[in-house]
Amino acid sequence: MSIKKKIYFSPLGYLISLVQNVLKFVHQPFMVYGYYNKISRKFLRNVRISSSACISDKSKLDLEDNVWINHYARIDASGGVKIGEGCQIGYASAILSHSSHNAIRLNGRDYIEMDIDKRIGYIHKSVVIGKYTFIGGGSTILPGVSIGDGCVIGVGAVVNKDVPDHAIVAGVPAKIIGSTIDTDRNFICINGVKDHYYDKDLINKL
Repeated sequence: MSIKKKIYFSPLGYLISLVQNVLKFVHQPFMVYGYYNKISRKFLRNVRISSSACISDKSKLDLEDNVWINHYARIDASGGVKIGEGCQIGYASAILSHSSHNAIRLNGRDYIEMDIDKRIGYIHKSVVIGKYTFIGGGSTILPGVSIGDGCVIGVGAVVNKDVPDHAIVAGVPAKIIGSTIDTDRNFICINGVKDHYYDKDLINKL
């Protein structure tokens, strides 16, 4: 373990995280280590979120540890967003849990004065992303979508329906084009892979 990591994982790490969270408001984009999950009430030391990432309604964002959120990513957690352990959210990608694309027409000038739950046609649906899934840069996850474990979402994909475990999807709208199980089989024989693989039950089957 490097000296930097040893310092971060010492009690001094909490101070480092606090300073980073303050600096993100005055500095060019950089990765901020550490995140306090308001839902689980846990401080997750291995979460890394870019200072340029835009997250709304953090109180409804349920992150597990080891999540990486890259520069200029946008997460709208107003309808609830859960991101599993080890996920990586790519550059300038978007995870959306609400939409007003119908409601603005249906409610007209009264839209702004209405409570959200009174707006006809307004969509508020939670998004769930399984553990160790990769969300490619520039991709968009739409409200109500559930993505399984160990998936790869291709660069620029628009995901408008559920994605099963281990799927590789790409395109607009996104379609299944492969399986990470097939990809991972090519690496099983490399020393150390079996020791570190995210799903011990699956690795034994491979």
